[in-house]
Amino acid sequence: MQRSGVYNFCTSLKSSLPGGTYYTPADASSTVHGSMYGRQLYTRLNDHVSQYMIQVAEKSREFSGDDLLSFYNREWIKYGDAAKTIHHIFDYLNRHWIQREQDEGNNVCDINTLMFRLWRNNFFMDVRNSLLESVFSLMKRIRDGQVADLNLVKSVVDSFVSLGSDDMASGSKKMEVYDSYFLKPFIEGSRQYYEAECERVLKEGSIRNYMIWVFDRLKEEDDRAEMYLHESSLREFGDALNKVLIGKQRASLISEFKPMLQAREKDDLARLYELLKRLGETAGLEPLRDTFRSFVEDAGLEAVKKVCGEQEAAEGNANKSRLFVQALLSVHELYSSILHDSFKDDPGLSKALDHACQKFINENEMCAGKDNNAARLLANYCDTLLRKGNATARAAGEAGASSEDNLEKQLTQAICVYRYLKEQDVFQVAYGRFFARRLVNEQSVSSHGEEMMISLLKEVSGMDFTSRLSRMFSDITVSKEMSERFKETMRDKRGDDFEFDMKVLNTGSWPLKAPETKLKLPAELDRAVDQYLEFYSKSHSGRRFNWLWQYSKAEIKMFFPKATGPAAKTGYLFQVSTYQLAIMMLFNAESGPGTGYDSEDGPTLTFGQILTATELDKDTALGELEVLCKARVFNTSDGNKATDTAQYTLNSGYKSKRMRMNLAGLRKPDAKKDAKDIQKSVDQDRSMSIQAAIVRIMKARKQLVHRELVQATIEIIKLFHPQISDIKQAISKLIDNGFLARDEDNRDVYNYLA
Repeated sequence: MQRSGVYNFCTSLKSSLPGGTYYTPADASSTVHGSMYGRQLYTRLNDHVSQYMIQVAEKSREFSGDDLLSFYNREWIKYGDAAKTIHHIFDYLNRHWIQREQDEGNNVCDINTLMFRLWRNNFFMDVRNSLLESVFSLMKRIRDGQVADLNLVKSVVDSFVSLGSDDMASGSKKMEVYDSYFLKPFIEGSRQYYEAECERVLKEGSIRNYMIWVFDRLKEEDDRAEMYLHESSLREFGDALNKVLIGKQRASLISEFKPMLQAREKDDLARLYELLKRLGETAGLEPLRDTFRSFVEDAGLEAVKKVCGEQEAAEGNANKSRLFVQALLSVHELYSSILHDSFKDDPGLSKALDHACQKFINENEMCAGKDNNAARLLANYCDTLLRKGNATARAAGEAGASSEDNLEKQLTQAICVYRYLKEQDVFQVAYGRFFARRLVNEQSVSSHGEEMMISLLKEVSGMDFTSRLSRMFSDITVSKEMSERFKETMRDKRGDDFEFDMKVLNTGSWPLKAPETKLKLPAELDRAVDQYLEFYSKSHSGRRFNWLWQYSKAEIKMFFPKATGPAAKTGYLFQVSTYQLAIMMLFNAESGPGTGYDSEDGPTLTFGQILTATELDKDTALGELEVLCKARVFNTSDGNKATDTAQYTLNSGYKSKRMRMNLAGLRKPDAKKDAKDIQKSVDQDRSMSIQAAIVRIMKARKQLVHRELVQATIEIIKLFHPQISDIKQAISKLIDNGFLARDEDNRDVYNYLA
């Protein structure tokens, strides 16, 4: 019915034209008349719809407020359906006459665009002021907490978008109507509303309450804006609100950041982060990052300072390193959780945390001395975790977790600290030495723990470092297999009543040095060594052995002549070093360089006789005798003190409640000597690393100025921070060795020599 009525109205044979004239259709084949009919049809449609819209505009004056919005929406929906129908009815007109007119440059638009233009010119422009006033009034009621139908606003705003712009004749869908008549006044009204609200809230409460209020309000506004605003204007509207609600109170909000960190108020920190993030990187987040970095740095330094003041930290390197690492981890874990929970792992704040951690981990009160840097303390801590006899250090895991799980967690935490070390090469050297000692002395708490640590280090440092550790681990495995085969082979051949175990280590993989003293083995042990060498040479020929007696140990059972009780029957079991074993076996001989071999208390030997019989150097022998005298195994003529003038006899009346003692562990390694050796090894490795880096750079660049070469070397080395003086020294060595040469025309330029 609707289509027939429109068609009959527009195509009647006698139709009135503007001015009261009539026209009669001519032959349809006539182009001129066809053009005239098209314009007449287009004009009649324009006039008819215009008259209808004027009537709708008159009727709208009967409504106001929400009623006006409802009326507008009803008419808009009805009009939209009619526009679609009419557009389809006049499809032929669109495709021919209108297209031809547009091609000729005439100001004619398609029927659909014409319908929206007529709505805008004859209705919207007449009611826009009252319509917008109703929209803004409804929005204010919603913002004030009253109940209102937001869908009314959405429908009205959608119509503004559809109305396009004044350039609709070209088919453009610009949003001039939406931008000019709705968005700009809406943003301005919102700004004025929230300026008044901000002033009220700040008078009634604190800046902290204001922050919570703003956070909630912006969330509400964002949700509403997503519903009724066009997506192209969300950013502009949001920026306007941010400027009023956050920007004007930016300094006050930022001033609350540090107190929130001190109180660890994660919820408020999350709100503050989200608010300032809306202001952008420079204005909003950069001040937070600076404050966060300095705050975490101060917290870390204070935690280490507190540990330094504890008595427990002075009770040995193990306690010191444990307390040090635990202090670092407590700070890192606290602010990492805040970074994750409150700041959503923001990259900028994460970088600030990394900078702060690197600062307080490497530069703090406990690391003031060169021999006490963070890398060595961490290596000591890892050794404490992985070495037998340190259950207390490993017991700090989660309740209910297995010992392996706790160990894995603590090793993972240790790697977290390792990532921040400036001198990772120092850690690698120190850890390698500790690792070697654990393997050689069979003191590892578990093979799984050692393998886990190697795997974790591999993820961070790659294969260069961990490949050596893996080879060391492999040497121990192969040595165990060889020892088992040796025991099977010699089971029926050897008459000695003692177990013998040998570890064969690859010199290039192990950070162990040959002993500084000679040693003459006891005859029983010397025979066993010869038998093993004969067995080993059958499988591996052409290998030269360097004996590391300083790392060897033995268990010896001793029966003292005047012992009483259970010890008289079972004797005492001592774990001793090979040096101690060689000395003690002298007192088990039936004859020798000493005197009194037929005495009940055993022979008496002078210090010189012990040196001659064992071939130990003076310092080593004196150190081992001091341990034996302090343990009261030996008596001396100098009041039980080990001196080079004393005479030594076996303490025939030795008594102890403990039937098993570790005498080898009583002589602690020289910490200062170890530190000196580690630093020497580090310096050598660094020198080679710097030279290698320079050669790689010059091989690729062929020629470089001194300043550029120094800068490139610093950038390419990641394991440590090379000093400029070390780089200059490396350049000089490479020049002396023929890898580089100074340019003849410019002494500040280096040339690579192939």
